[in-house]
Amino acid sequence: MSNVVAVPANPALVNGVDDFLHAVAHERSNSAEKFIEMVDHMTDRMLSLFLVEPSQLMALSGTQKKVIDFAVSTAGKASHMLTRQIYKKTSNKEFAPIVRNIEAMYWPAGDDNDNQACLVIDARDDLARDFYEAQKLCEAGNGTAHIELVASVFDRLSDEVIDSFFVSNTHEVKVGFVTQKALNVGIDGSRKAVHAVTNKVLRGLNDEQLKGFLGHYAGIIRPR
Repeated sequence: MSNVVAVPANPALVNGVDDFLHAVAHERSNSAEKFIEMVDHMTDRMLSLFLVEPSQLMALSGTQKKVIDFAVSTAGKASHMLTRQIYKKTSNKEFAPIVRNIEAMYWPAGDDNDNQACLVIDARDDLARDFYEAQKLCEAGNGTAHIELVASVFDRLSDEVIDSFFVSNTHEVKVGFVTQKALNVGIDGSRKAVHAVTNKVLRGLNDEQLKGFLGHYAGIIRPR
């Protein structure tokens, strides 16, 4: 049994995945639009899970709230613009390797996941080990004393999600030089925006807040 990063899928994302896979399976002409819609739902879900939801669990300063709002806006706009630019003319045949990627990531609701559909990727051993350690330390009220470990875990976790859920599919289609440059800038900007939250918000939390923060992610890395 290995560890996975498991992101709970909300109804909009579940419907987005189903609609895209159904469109390609039936060779519909709107597969590209359905893929773009699915990625928009995926982006919204990731930003909500990693930025919006945890911010609602704690009292943040005006500056901290602005950092989060900026990160959400920056990453969301970049994802939508680049997804449309890259995939708007992708054919059903060209979507074949992407379909395999999505099917491999999609974990439908069932008895083996508490009836909660998820998107999953393999979690590296070092990331899983450090995540469980950070979780244990925060649960014991020792998060601030080990904030470097906690911050490192979440920077690495967000990078894994960006790479596996978003960037990996761009390798399956032809991307022009100009678009690739825009993609690189967009990815880098999204990473920096999310990391800014780690550096400017997470590091400013006290032990009780860190305990709640890690508690929110109790199942984000789990055995499967």
